Amino acid sequence: MDRNQKRDEKLQDRRVRRTRTQLREAFTALLREKPVDEITVRELTDLADVNRGTFYGHYRDIYDLLEQMEGEALGEFAALMDRYSSSDLRGGLLPILTDVFHFVEKHGGLCAALLSRRGDNLFFQQLSTLIDRKCLGEWQELYCFAGEEQRAYCMDFLVAGAVELVRGWVTRGFAEPAEDMAALTERLILRGMSTFAAER
Repeated sequence: MDRNQKRDEKLQDRRVRRTRTQLREAFTALLREKPVDEITVRELTDLADVNRGTFYGHYRDIYDLLEQMEGEALGEFAALMDRYSSSDLRGGLLPILTDVFHFVEKHGGLCAALLSRRGDNLFFQQLSTLIDRKCLGEWQELYCFAGEEQRAYCMDFLVAGAVELVRGWVTRGFAEPAEDMAALTERLILRGMSTFAAER
């Protein structure tokens, strides 16, 4: 491959990335205003300033775009969770929570759209499942629950509370540093869970 071909390929890759970014940013903006089932390809491409054919060169439809964006975010979130072992969690939640808040900050537009009342509940169900799976084994060792149902209720409460904390943080434009939000979240979680602390 000669130098001109390489240059042309790099230019093409840059154009593809720019187009996908334009479409995703426009979609995120629309998702903050209305439910996904009310967003049309025409209004999306008008806002992104690309033609409809270009959109269909990247995505089958609006739902494919949403699924790809969610899938990429969930994959990154799962990888983040997997970086922490049980012994890491036993040492404290602050490091993993700090990474979670940095993740939200990085994906601020998408998180703001999905955290809005018009957002996709399935996305947060999947996030909750990832969190639950990560905490299940560790917390069964550290806390004494009166059965699986009580543990499930505690997880529902903690995840819902954490989501509302994140929602408030996003709504306020990330006014506080991610580290401060992580420290607050850890404090609230550990204070609540201390009721169930296993006796040593």
